[in-house]
Amino acid sequence: MDSGNIVTRVLEGQSEAMKRLEAISKKRSAFAHLSSLVKEKEYFLGITGLRGVGKTILLLQLAEESGAVYFSADNRNLRGDDIYDIIKALSGAGHKSVFIDEIHAKPGWDSDLKSAYDEGLAYVAFTGSSAIEMKTLKADLSRRAVLERLRPASFREWLSIRKGADLPILSIKKLVRERASLARDFGHAAKFLAEYYSSGGVLYSAKSQFHKTVVSTIETIAYKDFAAIKGVEEDTVENFFRLLQLVAHSKPMELSYSSIGEALGKNKVWVMRFLANVERTEAIKRVYPCGEGLKPFRKEAKYYLPFPYRAALCESSGRKPDIGSLREEFFINHLDCCYIRPSNSPSADFKAGGISFEVGGPGKGSRQGADYLVLDGLDTSGNRLPLFLFGLLY
Repeated sequence: MDSGNIVTRVLEGQSEAMKRLEAISKKRSAFAHLSSLVKEKEYFLGITGLRGVGKTILLLQLAEESGAVYFSADNRNLRGDDIYDIIKALSGAGHKSVFIDEIHAKPGWDSDLKSAYDEGLAYVAFTGSSAIEMKTLKADLSRRAVLERLRPASFREWLSIRKGADLPILSIKKLVRERASLARDFGHAAKFLAEYYSSGGVLYSAKSQFHKTVVSTIETIAYKDFAAIKGVEEDTVENFFRLLQLVAHSKPMELSYSSIGEALGKNKVWVMRFLANVERTEAIKRVYPCGEGLKPFRKEAKYYLPFPYRAALCESSGRKPDIGSLREEFFINHLDCCYIRPSNSPSADFKAGGISFEVGGPGKGSRQGADYLVLDGLDTSGNRLPLFLFGLLY
């Protein structure tokens, strides 16, 4: 191993990568928390999340702040070097903080990190696809590394980064209690909801080929991240993209294990295992019925996508996304909740923190017994809450 040559190649790559920060002045909300973990250096830090949500930029910003050495594991100039050898070479040259992007691109990265930690070579922070969590736990890295999930950019973060509008983070209690004044002070942001539906969540440049880029990213998730999960077969990878199209073209309650199995030509057991693996990539989100213990997880879920997958997949197939599905998607992507199973009598849509909510358009009436109606527009009369305010919860 030529340590000096490895260090030179890493530093050259870092110099080029850092140029990406020159045009970026904003940081994700998670930056402060992750920065504190880096300063503590108690455990290695792993940042997971959906492709395109800003993990690379965040890692570069953390490296810049802390003075760490950065490299991407998929750098072609480091193709013949494994993670352990690179960390050891950098450590020998005096670099005691090493930040690694796309770590899952290197075979054996998990055991290499374990060795680096046990030998005390350097402090390591790394990013990887959502699917790496399984491998991290398997490698017994759970005692050596803490994993932090970077969520898709919220409506609030997107407004800050794309529109230069800095709005405060709200608690659900403040949202409900002060909805009238909040709608009055920040109501100008509601006009951007449709644009967020189409281009929010991920942080690519909003160019003319934006949706094609999103679809290309989905294909990458299928053929790289999803395919890397142990036991996933080639035909299963093909079905990954078909599943996402099925979700994008359907309303949340239209899908079931049976209907998905029929569309993909598979049985229920296969579908259940398949959905669990797809969910690990964060390319779909399932919302389960309300209930206690494990019982809700045995019931049929509602199926949603991260933004802007529904808009991108519908455009690629010449369809218009269902506005009701987009509203619900906005709500559940900003607030962890369960859904209320319909019965003979009308019921609300979702429940979070003991509060029931019904999501809909501005003219929707209170017919389903919800504590609050979450609606388009700025109406805060009665039990009405403006939908856009839920985009300020993180």
